[in-house]
Amino acid sequence: MVPGRADRILVAGIARSGSSWLIEALKATPGTKCWYEPDNIDADPFGKKPIGSTGFGPYPMISPGSDGGVHKSLWDVVYNGRVPVTPRGNMLMPVVKPLMKLPKPILHPLFRLGTKLFTILPGGSDRVAVKSVFTAFCIEWMVEQYDPKVVMLQRNPISIVASWRDLKIPLFDLATRPQLIKEYGDRYVGDPPSESDSELTKIAWQVGLVTMAMGDSYDRHPEWLSVDHEDLCVEPARKFRNLCERLDIPWSDAVAQYLESSNRPGTGFEPVRVTSEQVDKWLKKLSSAEIDEITQVLARFPRKGWVREPGQNES
Repeated sequence: MVPGRADRILVAGIARSGSSWLIEALKATPGTKCWYEPDNIDADPFGKKPIGSTGFGPYPMISPGSDGGVHKSLWDVVYNGRVPVTPRGNMLMPVVKPLMKLPKPILHPLFRLGTKLFTILPGGSDRVAVKSVFTAFCIEWMVEQYDPKVVMLQRNPISIVASWRDLKIPLFDLATRPQLIKEYGDRYVGDPPSESDSELTKIAWQVGLVTMAMGDSYDRHPEWLSVDHEDLCVEPARKFRNLCERLDIPWSDAVAQYLESSNRPGTGFEPVRVTSEQVDKWLKKLSSAEIDEITQVLARFPRKGWVREPGQNES
């Protein structure tokens, strides 16, 4: 059994690792309220707004023992389980969106006050399951604060790089953020990518950095549940049932029905795919030269783009 509070679950994975598919399946279990990236607040995918302009921002760096600032207010609301969520399960409800345009000195006190009010609402759910792709540098703080059962999800890093390129996943500021470079600069070979580097090199470098940070946290917490996306794609109904048992979540035939209905062609960010085609899909998207380029960049990191060594995960 995975340790942690029975009413709190965190699905942590790098973008395009299959976390949307997993959280959608958990949504079909009895008594489970699901949040879909509630911390994805001002991570502008088009790069037109300043990164973290409201004080949230992608990939926050928060160490255990820290206050957490406005991020704590956000996660207090999420894990309290009393706020109605949108069908997609995100944070920006219509009533919240206008507030995000306020200056930070006004926004943050209002946000903290609002979250305190939300936590006294009646009702709730048996458990709250959250999916996030931005917790690589704050997950240990989150576990310290909220004690969720953690599912650490990974996928073949070459497949992730190919997907990031196809869907234009934003790279934000990870290659230039001074605090990140200071903390992790001695963990990889060479320098972060520059503007002159290729798109594939930039993407592969970020995948290597994020998975390295996730893997470091996992090494310090081997009690967390580690899952391979490729493994889930093989006999998914049986694997998801086992996952629910490990998380102490009651099984429902609705999960199997969801898995069957989602096993069809899909595009973009939809959690819909033909599962049997996912394991080696990257082989059809990349040339041998592109695979070599990605592999060389990932080789600069100690984990080579994996959270754990392939085959060591439990699912």
